[in-house]
Amino acid sequence: MGRGAPRHGPPRNTQPLRWWLRRRLWLTPVVGAVVGAGLGVVFVDPPAFVARVLRGVAWQATAPEARDMLSTALGIALTSLSIVLSLSMLVVQNAAGQFSPRLLRHFLHGAGIRVVIPVFVATSVFCLVATHEFGLVSDSGRAPRPALSLALLLLVACEGALIFQVLHTLQTMRVENIVQRVRVDTLRVAHRMERLRAGDMKAPAEVPAPTGELWPLRAQQNGFVVSVNARALLEVATTRRLVVHLERAIGEPVIQGGEVGWFAADDRPSPASREEAEALLLRAIRTDRWRDEDVDVALGVRQLVDVAVKALSPGINDPYTAVEALDQLTFLMCELSRLRLGLRVVPDMSGRPRVFLRAPSLRDYLDLVTDQTLRYGAAEPAVVLRLLRLVGAVGQHTRKEEAHRAAREVLHRILAATEHRQKDASWLAGIRRYAESLERAMEGSPLPPLPAIGF
Repeated sequence: MGRGAPRHGPPRNTQPLRWWLRRRLWLTPVVGAVVGAGLGVVFVDPPAFVARVLRGVAWQATAPEARDMLSTALGIALTSLSIVLSLSMLVVQNAAGQFSPRLLRHFLHGAGIRVVIPVFVATSVFCLVATHEFGLVSDSGRAPRPALSLALLLLVACEGALIFQVLHTLQTMRVENIVQRVRVDTLRVAHRMERLRAGDMKAPAEVPAPTGELWPLRAQQNGFVVSVNARALLEVATTRRLVVHLERAIGEPVIQGGEVGWFAADDRPSPASREEAEALLLRAIRTDRWRDEDVDVALGVRQLVDVAVKALSPGINDPYTAVEALDQLTFLMCELSRLRLGLRVVPDMSGRPRVFLRAPSLRDYLDLVTDQTLRYGAAEPAVVLRLLRLVGAVGQHTRKEEAHRAAREVLHRILAATEHRQKDASWLAGIRRYAESLERAMEGSPLPPLPAIGF
């Protein structure tokens, strides 16, 4: 077995069930409604053994009194729910308008959707069903009503959820918390993708030119590449003696019928065998209508860049928000510089490379962070200093010569673009001195402190 070849194959990199559950936002409210309906049926006329247990804590009331109390509880729950929804819409509108519409997915998967709303739905459905069930009760005397005690407990839970949502909303509206959450989620995805590289070979400096006849892999629908099952590709390539090159990275858009890669065979397969192999390979490439933040590291980087660019627009003109985003990008890029990035080369059991998967390199991420931000922020010294500091920190933290060289080149490009845009600026001399200090830091010196103009 060749060096770097996996013993048991690389780990799976698709989780269809988890992916499906995460994107069905209606699922938890429906579960809450089902639970509330079930409790409403059971607690109005509980079985004998349940009634004996609950008799000591159940309220004494007639059926009409129970219906009135449940109607009041329903009104309180619906009023509280309207407050929760109003607060949620306020946060969503503020985040989309001030920061970036691409941040909305973080709110959709937050506690408001997953926990708070299902609590209110369960309480509301419980009150409705219990009210209906009390209308079918034949006795008119006062008796223990466990449903009323449960309604009060659910109301307490609703008010607790309301307080939680208010406090959570106030914290979420802070830009520091928003950009930090994006950075943490992106870093989690990056580490997960790093673990998928456990069985990969070291990528060559230059991919060998293919020999023989090549057959294209064509996308089956319009959309974005959201995941690639490297293990499935390797199994097909090994079984059918193929070499597979995927030319579209995760997050790239593809057009139906457009080429996303190609494959070649060690021997000449029949047309039927070739079509079958293409179908199996395409099954390992999943596309969707939008990008998936669970596997797309570049999407998280793009979200932070969007926050910085949006803050630098004339309509908002908030350089400090851009600085906050660039600080989080600095932390993120320093962590990414220590991971395996770029082209993935997956070998078979004999160590022969069978699958080549395109992925962004550190230089690609540096370009993504600096190019657009510099285009809109070259006139703001605090933004330029943060960009220089980001690149300098990456160059200091990385242990790879190629990444170190890329960081130095990007630093020179930032300085050149700033000098071109701000030839007569009074603060330009300080920018040059800071850039020179960062170059020395890349060689082992400590990172220089930010000038006062950068705070």
